[in-house]
Amino acid sequence: MHNQYLNASAPHVFNKSDVDTGTKGIILPVELCEAVDRSVEECFAKEYRTDELLGDDLTQIRGPLDSLCKRHGLLLETGIAHGFAAQGDRFVVWTQVPVSVSKAAIMLVENNPLKCLEGLHLPVSDSRVKQVIIDVLVLDRLTSLLHVISVKRGGGAQGGRAAREARTDLLTAGLLLKNLLRQQGRPVREVSQVLVDWYGRSGIIARKTVTRETVDEHFGVPIAAMVDAMSARMQAAIAERMAHRLLKAVGRKILPFEDLSSEDDGQGADNSFPDFEEGSSLFGSASFAECLSVLPLRRQGRQMRRIGN
Repeated sequence: MHNQYLNASAPHVFNKSDVDTGTKGIILPVELCEAVDRSVEECFAKEYRTDELLGDDLTQIRGPLDSLCKRHGLLLETGIAHGFAAQGDRFVVWTQVPVSVSKAAIMLVENNPLKCLEGLHLPVSDSRVKQVIIDVLVLDRLTSLLHVISVKRGGGAQGGRAAREARTDLLTAGLLLKNLLRQQGRPVREVSQVLVDWYGRSGIIARKTVTRETVDEHFGVPIAAMVDAMSARMQAAIAERMAHRLLKAVGRKILPFEDLSSEDDGQGADNSFPDFEEGSSLFGSASFAECLSVLPLRRQGRQMRRIGN
């Protein structure tokens, strides 16, 4: 019966096997590594419909990059959850938790400023009218504190309606979760609602917001290093797969390193790259971001002012 309101009876069991990513000595769980590799593989395996303005070569560059930025948002949730799970048995962790919220909770949030909702917890009722998804739910067994966490990548401002709905979902679920978990026999002393705005540019105002720079201090758990290592693994995989497409888009052929110094292919054609010094890398001193800078710019979401009470 309780699962009609909250599907939190079975917390996620995170894989305890680890692998060394080679990124500043950070150890990533196998499950997280596989999620990253699968996302990159699927995005690059897809054939994207050609954009008439960009042409096929540039479309096959922009397509996977757009998809991977979206998937990175979901992987941030997984990385944060693994950051808590890595602390042993102290935390009970759920991800993508559906919560049925009541009409009373929605009306309270929509008609009251944030300060009026502090410390308020509503009883469970049958007047549930909407199901919201909480990205990460964490119960601290040591303190009986329940963290209700919404995760946004924050690479660009969301549209007004999406931002308002994200804020309302977090607040309404927070009003009900204390009593919902108590019904399942899980003692909750206090509920902390927080928006993790990883890059800090989501445009959403919540009761409490933390970013990549402040997340460890807020939770008292080393989360940023886990997520950064995950992102570094993803970035390296993207760069490796993107090299061929970038060179194809600018009309270059990839040559073995031993052939780069050859000035003639035997038929009078010059195959060497201009302005390359001996021993330089395939892209010279340019970074991956600099290589991408020649592509058409695309705004990240609608530009808007921050919203909220």
